[in-house]
Amino acid sequence: MLRFPVLAAALAALLGGWLVPIAGASAADQVELRLITQPKSGGNDARSIAIDSGDPVTIGTQLALTVKANADVTVNIRYVPSDGAPTLLAQALHIKAGETKRLPDDGGNWYKITTGSGEEQMIAEDASGAVLAKATYRIVDSSSLQIGNLTTTASSQGNSSSSDKLGGVDLGNYQQTPDVVAQSSAVAKTLEQAPSTATSRSIGSDVFKKVASGVVLVVNGDFIGAGAILNQDGLVITNHHVVAGADTVSVIFMPPSGVAVEDSKAYDAAVERIDVIADLALIRIKNPPENMTLVTLGDPSAVEVGEEVNAIGHPHGEFWSYTRGYVSQIRPKYDWNDSHYDHQADVIQTQTPINPGNSGGPLLDDQGKLIGINSFVDPDAQGLNYAVSVDEVTRVMQMTGDRLADGSQVEANSTPSTQSDTGKIEVSQSTKGYKTWEYDDNHDGKTDRWGVDMDGDGKPDLYLVDQDGDGKADYALVDRNENGKPEAKIIYGDRSKNECDVWEIDENEDGKPESIGMDYDYDGKPDVVRPE
Repeated sequence: MLRFPVLAAALAALLGGWLVPIAGASAADQVELRLITQPKSGGNDARSIAIDSGDPVTIGTQLALTVKANADVTVNIRYVPSDGAPTLLAQALHIKAGETKRLPDDGGNWYKITTGSGEEQMIAEDASGAVLAKATYRIVDSSSLQIGNLTTTASSQGNSSSSDKLGGVDLGNYQQTPDVVAQSSAVAKTLEQAPSTATSRSIGSDVFKKVASGVVLVVNGDFIGAGAILNQDGLVITNHHVVAGADTVSVIFMPPSGVAVEDSKAYDAAVERIDVIADLALIRIKNPPENMTLVTLGDPSAVEVGEEVNAIGHPHGEFWSYTRGYVSQIRPKYDWNDSHYDHQADVIQTQTPINPGNSGGPLLDDQGKLIGINSFVDPDAQGLNYAVSVDEVTRVMQMTGDRLADGSQVEANSTPSTQSDTGKIEVSQSTKGYKTWEYDDNHDGKTDRWGVDMDGDGKPDLYLVDQDGDGKADYALVDRNENGKPEAKIIYGDRSKNECDVWEIDENEDGKPESIGMDYDYDGKPDVVRPE
């Protein structure tokens, strides 16, 4: 049951879609209702989210109702609780066409769910009592929120302590932290955070601002290309044809506004690994600056024909240019040739314009993740542009030597690694009483994943994944039955920006989440769960 009104944080801008008025009611198109909720942690800058009709909410959830009029209308608003008599929230509420009113009418107040279980309703009625629109939600038990076979009660194993963390994550918050093996094709596509309340910008603008400074200019004599920074040790991915014939090239970072590229510092970069057949190369910047912007690798299995993609490069010397297009097709083991070599690789065909100078630059999804390296065009056709897929990038990063044009492998002269062939290292000490493992998947000497044995059977059933190499987990994956297929993925939000943790729940382990949860107070339990 709601307790109302309750003083809470000021109302953030309203988000989400309007609930559709019920069919068949008199003048049903005159008014629309929408429920919104706010994180229990509050805060004046906290973000509100919309509640879809029938969504589950928990005890303690704060709610507000917005009423939008499509024509001049006078309505009564009735609240129907799950465990009591209906209550009139507003009587003879007059709203002009195009206006929206909020209940409680004070933006600093919210209704709060304090008791009850099951469905509750907010109903808009005309003077005769005819229902014009309704919004519903379901109160569920938050003490042990059960989602299929995934229970999100806090673990009783070990004592919770903010200092006992792995990858920046407090294991005490989860009975099963989310798991998805990093290389698993079952990793679901990362859910984009709900839009912020700030003035909206185009997706392309956001991608460019997020990634552009992680794209470098690569200079090899009179030839220029682009590259994407992969880690803080200065590792950069580019095309082989950009660095062909060189042991060392120059790298220039995106200069500040008003500073010419010609006046920017050039860093030396050693050509560290080449794959002539896939037309890829890894170079390493010598003495790189600190806190470089990194370009995060995306999931090749999540790329779909028809999705919009983004490219950043230096076409014809127009430095740090942005273009946008679509994925036309995904072509495994695609053959092409240039004036020097025959090539074969998994490629993504796009309509994203590519010109000389774009070579080696990243093809990005709308989350700014690298899904390919822009590499070549069909000179005999328009709009046929190709990027070597990110799965080829991952393979080259794991190579221990060069792959030449004839397919032969040349091992690099390097100090033998102290890691096992699998990149898996068992940690001698335990974290909060749990046995843990570290995985260096790309063999760069840094941990890419942590495995955690939450149930004490000697096998990891939770994985924390660090995508950007900053030593902190970006998402977690839960594999309770230890079959390598996650039942849930938790994407950690930026708490400094009030971003919630997002749960993707995949009960049948088919790689497609059936429901989405949002945890606003970071207690290891979603505050709102809705079907996907």
